[in-house]
Amino acid sequence: MKIIILSFFILFSPQILAHECVLKGTSAEEITIYNSCKADEKNQAPSKNLNNSLLKLKVKELKNENKNLKNQLLDLKIRLNSLLQRVDSYLN
Repeated sequence: MKIIILSFFILFSPQILAHECVLKGTSAEEITIYNSCKADEKNQAPSKNLNNSLLKLKVKELKNENKNLKNQLLDLKIRLNSLLQRVDSYLN
């Protein structure tokens, strides 16, 4: 479930953050709209950094979990091979 939520967040966050401020004209109203858009971008920058930091932390946690699971699988493989060898020795 966590992976689904994380995937959803990763897939849709670039689309949400893709808004750019574009100066559409030279009138005072257009310049004011552009300036307020730029100010909003600056205010949102810390939250982008926080999101990136949280995502990096989550990736690190998932990599550690993946490594632990691989080690558990390797341990299980070794145990199963050992068990198979014992069964083979009893049969022969």
